[in-house]
Amino acid sequence: YRDLLEDSNSLAAWLDQQKHVPAGSPILFYGDHQFEMVAGFIGGIKSGHAYIPVETNTALPRLQSIINTAQPRLVVAIDDFPVEKLDYDGAVINRFELNKVFDQHQPYEMDHEVLGDQPFYILFTSGTTGSPKGVPISHTNISSFASWMLGPSFNIPAEQTFLGQTPFSFDVSHMYWLTAVLSGGTIKALPLTVVQNFGQMFQVLPSLKVNVFVGTPSFGEMLLLSRDFNADKMPDLKYFVFCGEELTVGTVRQLFKRFPDAHIFNTYGPTEAAVAVTSCEITKEMVAKDSRLPIGVDKPGVTTSIWKDNKQVTEPGVHGEIIIAGDSVANGYLNNPKKTAQNFFMLDGVKAYRTGDAGFITADGMRHIIGRMDFQIKLHGFRVELDEVRASLERSQYIKQAVAVPKYNRNHQATHLIAYVIAQPNDFESKQELTKAIRDSLKEQIMDYMMPTQFIYVDSFPKSANGKIAVKQLIAEANK
Repeated sequence: YRDLLEDSNSLAAWLDQQKHVPAGSPILFYGDHQFEMVAGFIGGIKSGHAYIPVETNTALPRLQSIINTAQPRLVVAIDDFPVEKLDYDGAVINRFELNKVFDQHQPYEMDHEVLGDQPFYILFTSGTTGSPKGVPISHTNISSFASWMLGPSFNIPAEQTFLGQTPFSFDVSHMYWLTAVLSGGTIKALPLTVVQNFGQMFQVLPSLKVNVFVGTPSFGEMLLLSRDFNADKMPDLKYFVFCGEELTVGTVRQLFKRFPDAHIFNTYGPTEAAVAVTSCEITKEMVAKDSRLPIGVDKPGVTTSIWKDNKQVTEPGVHGEIIIAGDSVANGYLNNPKKTAQNFFMLDGVKAYRTGDAGFITADGMRHIIGRMDFQIKLHGFRVELDEVRASLERSQYIKQAVAVPKYNRNHQATHLIAYVIAQPNDFESKQELTKAIRDSLKEQIMDYMMPTQFIYVDSFPKSANGKIAVKQLIAEANK
């Protein structure tokens, strides 16, 4: 922590002296999970510069798009930055030069005013089509988020050890690095090279002695593939905080078997609303009685509501679009007024955001998500939620994970559903036998029109840069 203080102060003082780095301009940080990344973020913030975290080996077209949109005048390259392959005429300092700045041990007084609406960080969404959108998250947004993470909603004690696996370019990373730094905790980084080597990851993981897991359900499911991921081998691991995609009953059921005394939290929120805005602790009772888990209740300072046909829905259980309003909502997209006008608006004098997520609220106030509005299709006159089909498929004892996608005709009408399936270990002699068993196991669980007509068996699903299942990629593959 002394290193963090001194290094961030030195960088802040150095930045104030750089004539080529305009006051308040964002700084792009290029790297993985190195200490210099966190020290750099904090140094930039102290001197009034938002940070743009970009993961090493980001595809060049995406990197160029980020540079074009954000217009940074400084890149801090912890890893080798491919400047010669990019249209970029700003300054670049490398890891060696940055450490020379740190070694100056310059003191720094934060005597300049920072307004709540000024950007704290800028993240770029990982859209599958078109250019990524920049989302500036303000000091007000992040203060509200941090207070919530450190408060009674999670009750995570101070000075815990957090698993740092999620890339800094993914907003979920703030759940571990910011929470750890603000509570005197420790971050045990798990770099991408280790995560990509399953054997190496499970050699390293038990030795880290982490108390808090933060990550996507997909990463949790990956860890559950190892029999060594259990309380006997990892007795210090007591808290699981999930975000980024749906947490399934099956995943939590396995976690409770492996870690009977764990506290498991489900959270929800888009990048545009500062990481997450709802949470709840998942209980064994929920797992026993529910087919899908709630995303919880609103954090302080935020209201989520359900809208249908441009009207707010007040009756419990009615499906519609989730709208978020309050102090977690960003001001809009960076240099993109058209998209900002489409998705951001004022609701009763408060900033609000149209999530594009479909959900509902039950009588007890619990929020539930059922999928994306754009993953809702019409099939033979029926409205079908692809996520609802997926959840139904995963109730089969023969299915570990599934994704349902539509098959379209030339008129772009959905004609039938295709299921991509990761099967549970089984003794069936053929895929046809397995498919028949799946259909038989589900015929009382799923409406006839929701039953896929084709099953494709795979070992894994394609993932986005953020570790989520790339559903749109599977839809494109099914409709080649």
